[in-house]
Amino acid sequence: ERYTGASIASKLERVRKAMAEYGATVHAIASLDDICWLLNVRGDDIDYFPLLLSYAIVRMDGVELYVNEKKLNDRILNEFKKAKVTLHPYNDIYQDIQKFDASETLLIDPMKMNYALYKNISCNIVEAANPTILMKAMKNDTELDNIKAAHIKDGVAVTKFMYWVKNHYDKEVITELSSIDKLTALRAAQDGYIRDSFEPLCAYKDHAAMMHYSPCEESDVPLKGGAFFLNDTGGGYYEGSTDITRTFVLGSVDRQMKKYFTAVVRAMMNLSRAKFLYGCYGYNLDVLAREPIWDLDLDYQCGTGHGVGYLANVHEPPTGFRWYVVPSKNEHHQLEEGMVITDEPGIYEDGQFGIRIENELIVRKGVKNKYGQFMHFETITFAPIDLDGIDPEEMSRSEREWLNRYHQEVYEKIGPHLTEEERQWLKQYTRAI
Repeated sequence: ERYTGASIASKLERVRKAMAEYGATVHAIASLDDICWLLNVRGDDIDYFPLLLSYAIVRMDGVELYVNEKKLNDRILNEFKKAKVTLHPYNDIYQDIQKFDASETLLIDPMKMNYALYKNISCNIVEAANPTILMKAMKNDTELDNIKAAHIKDGVAVTKFMYWVKNHYDKEVITELSSIDKLTALRAAQDGYIRDSFEPLCAYKDHAAMMHYSPCEESDVPLKGGAFFLNDTGGGYYEGSTDITRTFVLGSVDRQMKKYFTAVVRAMMNLSRAKFLYGCYGYNLDVLAREPIWDLDLDYQCGTGHGVGYLANVHEPPTGFRWYVVPSKNEHHQLEEGMVITDEPGIYEDGQFGIRIENELIVRKGVKNKYGQFMHFETITFAPIDLDGIDPEEMSRSEREWLNRYHQEVYEKIGPHLTEEERQWLKQYTRAI
């Protein structure tokens, strides 16, 4: 509970209350992240996402968990016993879900259940989003404190990585793949690190124009000067998951590339500085990020941000930033206090370069008055934004002031964890502009 901030029993109580409001007596859950959140467990069954292959049926007086029992240690089994969690073989769910009689009403989320399981249901059903989706998205204070601590660790690793790349790309052979190995090693040196939180996206020059490019042996290239190097990566720690993107300038780049780089930085900070009334959705605020890029008659063909899970799925519903609603994506819930969301605008020029800058934000309550409840974001990602790509003339005074304050925080939070040589370098790369 020092990581989760809530017991299994308290989470089950909340879910059962939601079930009753839907008129359901039973609730079947097929999504791994929802089950792991509800039962305070994590597993090693999925690459990158530390989840446990399982199904769960929540009753008003207990839980039926379908899982390979060999994966569970004695401590987990003891906790399950206290919470009245009964274990069954993983595949028995398909037979057992047929056994509910007409007196029972089963709550299911059709967007989070496979078709084979769905077709085996014969009792009355209520179709609605899993109650756990919103519950786990609204992090409690313990989770938020832990997540912020994870971001400091991650910021140390990313800052050391930036120092290494910018100071060694022209002195030794560094490729996209070898850079991933280096960054993973720097994260692994941090206390509480478990694994990367998703497949690292390290893209040099024109590769970065492909938004979700990840290098392989056939595509791997060495880093050279006169180009951008984009890194969209994250770490999974006991204190939470991280997702950060920084684009490094290698050598010198032309004025237009700096103009684009600065526009992306302005886009990221514009959204992070937003103040808004409770009831706003991500699509109400997305234009704040796109405006500096739309002003250049450019756009990026993806969302601006997504929810982030606590040591679970790095893309977590039900909230995100996008200028339009995609019905198949569960990302259009209003912004709620405690949600953690990424802010990651970009510019991608095919065959030339890609730029993305990403921080994570916590949704916070602000002033409440006769106009309503005001909300704002707290930035929790701390690593330098490469000043070699910034053209201060493209920024307003308030934008420069925000960036200077942010970099001062980066230096104060990350500097103490660096070597003296790295700290002096960081001082230069967090200087006021």
